[in-house]
Amino acid sequence: MNPEKHAEFIAMNASQYAVAKSKRIGAELKLKTIKAHAMRDALENGYAQVSAQEREAYASELYILTINELMEAVKVEETLKYELEASRLSIDIWRTREASERLAVRSHE
Repeated sequence: MNPEKHAEFIAMNASQYAVAKSKRIGAELKLKTIKAHAMRDALENGYAQVSAQEREAYASELYILTINELMEAVKVEETLKYELEASRLSIDIWRTREASERLAVRSHE
C-alpha cells in the first residue's frame, strides 16, 4: 500500500470533482429556468391553470434533454466522489495498520 499514491490521486482529482459538482448544480438550475420558460409558453398557448402549465413544461423536449444532462452530471460527480472517498479510506486503513504494527513491535520488546 502506497499512501502517497492515494494522496496524489486525491489531489489530482479534486478539481475534476469540483467541475463535476458545478455541472450538476448548473444542470439543476437550468431545469428550473427551462420549466419557467415552458410554463410561460404554455400560458401564452392558452393553458391558464398552473398545473396544466407545469404538465406542459415537464413534457417539453428541452426539459427531458436537461434531465438526461443532469443524470450524466450526477453520475460523473458521484463516481469521482466515491473514488476520492476510497482513496481516503485506503490512507486511513494504512494508517491503522501502521499503528497496529508499531504497537505489536513495542509489545514484543
